[in-house]
Amino acid sequence: MEFDESEWLLADDYFAVSTIGIDADWVITDGDEGAVSGVFFHTAASNLRGSRPSYAPFGRLPTDLADPSLAFLPTAASARSSSRGLLLLVGPWSTYYVCNPATAKWRTIPRPPRPHLYCRTPSLALALVNLPDGPARFYVVCADTDESAGGYRFQIFSSPSGTWQEWFAVTTSADPIVPCSGVSAAGVAYWRTSAPAVLAYDPEADEARVLPPPPGCGDAGGPWELGEAGEDGRLCCTCVTESAVVVYRLGPSDEWSILDSLPVTVFGGDEAVEQESGVPIACRAPPRPLRFESTKLEVVLWVDGHVLAVDLESHRVREVQFDGPAPGDVEDLVSYVSTEAPVGPVKSS
Repeated sequence: MEFDESEWLLADDYFAVSTIGIDADWVITDGDEGAVSGVFFHTAASNLRGSRPSYAPFGRLPTDLADPSLAFLPTAASARSSSRGLLLLVGPWSTYYVCNPATAKWRTIPRPPRPHLYCRTPSLALALVNLPDGPARFYVVCADTDESAGGYRFQIFSSPSGTWQEWFAVTTSADPIVPCSGVSAAGVAYWRTSAPAVLAYDPEADEARVLPPPPGCGDAGGPWELGEAGEDGRLCCTCVTESAVVVYRLGPSDEWSILDSLPVTVFGGDEAVEQESGVPIACRAPPRPLRFESTKLEVVLWVDGHVLAVDLESHRVREVQFDGPAPGDVEDLVSYVSTEAPVGPVKSS
């Protein structure tokens, strides 16, 4: 069986590719600069103990983070969102941290005027928006529905002002926000809603809008996730249908266009999956899209217990290598791009 560069192989183990006659270099182990570097996650056991997050890199190479457990932070915290090299974490008592795991630089965010009780209000949704260029600044955005006002309520921490502000947006619908769906792209925070729809908030323009999802997303309960991809930082969406993984990109006029469509063949049972010519994804269960972030055109998928970054131009695959307990298939994973991005100064309020 011959494979060309338009196809990629999924094997149960990185070294298993050599046993079926495929060059082991086909599953690449590291990416170009700006590609997604790894994922932060919490296992069910670590969440119960309130321990620090775990980090796993894509490929077999050692992680480039000096302290992947983020022990430089004063308390244990949960990774919730990432943006252009920075990571947002939530600690006890509505404590927020923004850090760069690659440089171990971090800042504590002043507590919000009102506690953020995630256990009591699961619809509270977070997103980090990092703008590293001239001057470096970031925003922590917390969104929730406001049924009384008929829209959404946003609580925003601004590093330039050093304060929290509250803003309301009246929209045609105020459907619940899907937890752990927040991403940022080109300076705007985005979340999925249960409608389904896409909620957008621009912290610098102080504007919100609700967008329709790409065609077919959410139909019949099909999974879909948002992410940032490409050098221009466009919002993208990965949608899994019965026959394909379809990747969309949002255009300037809020219109979705297809970036790529990867056909899927699902094989039942526990037998080893054999790759067929012309079928890019062969798996035992339908793939699950994950939130993603990359300056390359790539997306992140959960496929048969493997976390894969798929390059949409070459269709080559990088796999996360877990050194220790791996997360379950329902755990939230935060994609991270390792950069030297500065953690913007927080003005003293």
